[in-house]
Amino acid sequence: MLESIGISLISTMISFLFEQNVLRRSSVDIQGAPSWYEKKSNPERIYVSTYINGDIDSIDETKQKVVKQITLIIENGYKVTIKKHFVGTYSKREKLFIDKMQKDFKLSQFVEQNVVFQNIKYNEKFKKVFIRGYINIDSLKEYQTNRMIKIKKKVLDYQFDDMMEELEKEAS
Repeated sequence: MLESIGISLISTMISFLFEQNVLRRSSVDIQGAPSWYEKKSNPERIYVSTYINGDIDSIDETKQKVVKQITLIIENGYKVTIKKHFVGTYSKREKLFIDKMQKDFKLSQFVEQNVVFQNIKYNEKFKKVFIRGYINIDSLKEYQTNRMIKIKKKVLDYQFDDMMEELEKEAS
């Protein structure tokens, strides 16, 4: 049961992110922005374009901003998915599983390791660093599937420990 919930959660979240990625368009005009800014070349990737006012030394800070924004997009995808599709009557174990799937403390580390910075440009005239980065939806899906397997095991271990405690209470 947990595996079917997990697979459903992952596929629903990936579908939501794919939809949002295709629909997310910006028409903000930023002085000095390069032609590739806010372009999404491949629908199988979650793109983020961002900039920081500053000198060329702001590249690392701008890269971190891309990582944070992609992480937020994925976290919001989970929140919306769970709120929209996973409300109902679930067992204690299933609720624990869904909660653990939503709270991913290693997500920003995963994004940082997998983000590809496709474009970097410093506009000297406007003193701005522009960066466009992306993460592949397939790598996110693989990461979440592996995570689901680990969480499922933890939840089942928790349930086993919980049952053993109940048996010990009944025996005493």
